[in-house]
Amino acid sequence: MPTPTHRSARGDVTSLADGWLQVLSTHHADPKADVDRAKPGLELVLLDMDGTLVEGSSWEMVHEAFGTTNQANWERYQRGELDDAGFMRSDIALWHVGDGERKHVREIEEVLARAKLMPGAHELAQGLRERGIATCVLSGGIDILARRVCEELGLDMYVANGLRLLGTGHVSHEGLVFVEIRDKSRVTRDLLARLRVPRERAAAVGNSMYDVGMFRECAYGIAVNPSDFAVRHHARHVVEGKDLREVLGHLVG
Repeated sequence: MPTPTHRSARGDVTSLADGWLQVLSTHHADPKADVDRAKPGLELVLLDMDGTLVEGSSWEMVHEAFGTTNQANWERYQRGELDDAGFMRSDIALWHVGDGERKHVREIEEVLARAKLMPGAHELAQGLRERGIATCVLSGGIDILARRVCEELGLDMYVANGLRLLGTGHVSHEGLVFVEIRDKSRVTRDLLARLRVPRERAAAVGNSMYDVGMFRECAYGIAVNPSDFAVRHHARHVVEGKDLREVLGHLVG
């Protein structure tokens, strides 16, 4: 049976609370109750994962472990020849080539367990938690890693893309798209509405042009170790290095 440790194992993806938004550290039945509305300032911080909270890309980690590359698929996606679902399908199909058997979710979990957190990730999470600011990982990466990161750092919730599993726990060729890689604006708007957080009391942290959609829907964005001009241009603050402790000062200073 598929391991029930992440949303990839879920069969029903139609429910809002049981679909794209996964709540971990909530102290209440409804995640809206975790947002501290009594204090001034921020209520919610959205955090990109790949390249922001962890080193590298979760998808690329799996490809590297299995001796494959998704460069050709990525270029097709960039040209608009593949949508998000098609990109994920083409990516996942590469993992199954060679040994004649579909990869099991345990193999994916083992690879992603080796992902390294960015310096200062624990301090950032702790600082936000101590100030009553809710946190959500919002990533086009793999939800297996998003859950692990949330559990390790004590973050409240995540929205990330999943893998559709067979009853045996083996990975099918289909992915579960909850976050559009090119544009996070729609899921950001949906999340703020779901949690009833006004735009002016939300901030976002990311490292690339694919996080600009989050920045646009929040009061301001912070670019960390920026990989391109676009994310620099749309950020209110830019942290040049990877140390996330510097981010905390911009959020609560």
